Amino acid sequence: MKTKAFDLVIFDMDGTLLDSMGCLADWIHRAVKEHCPPSLTPADITAAFGPTERKIIEKFVARDLVQPCLNAYHELYESEHNRIYIYPGIDLLLRELHRKGIPMALCTGKSRRAVEISLELMNWEDFFGEIITGDDTKNPKPDPEGANIILERTKAARQRTIFIGDGSADTGAARGAGIVCGRAEWGEPGNLPEGSAQPEYRFSTPQEFLDILDRAAK
Repeated sequence: MKTKAFDLVIFDMDGTLLDSMGCLADWIHRAVKEHCPPSLTPADITAAFGPTERKIIEKFVARDLVQPCLNAYHELYESEHNRIYIYPGIDLLLRELHRKGIPMALCTGKSRRAVEISLELMNWEDFFGEIITGDDTKNPKPDPEGANIILERTKAARQRTIFIGDGSADTGAARGAGIVCGRAEWGEPGNLPEGSAQPEYRFSTPQEFLDILDRAAK
């Protein structure tokens, strides 16, 4: 009888499935810059990443301008979505997992509206059984709240669930939820901060994860 290495695969989105961080910073910067000092740069936006786009925008503009700026950001996100780059091998990975019947979930800090736009434009709408965005949690990663919600909904065994993400926040969320962690190193993940949680797996390509699944099924 064939076995599966994991009963559930949870993915981070930006920096893991998509090379999008520069685009996101640029779009938020363009959405808020007319209401901010000229010294504000996309790098300042990047430094604020972690919570949802709304909460990032709240750091830079007055309260009554937050929603208009968020609307402008989402308009840029959709109209310029072709700037977002899918990492090589990711589309194949998702389609193979779907074909194998391995449940997948998303745990991301970005807004649900942005997630919905991306999933529709990339034809990934049918891949993820559970999607937890920054709009669905009180605490961003590395807090395990999002992962725990997914586990509660799916009833997946923690020891047979893997969280694949590129950042220390993803590793911390996996550790906090008591699930296996795989670090996506096919983009530009950088070094994990000293003293941070370490992953059980490091993947330089999406195919390396598929290889683990294939070996388990033999």
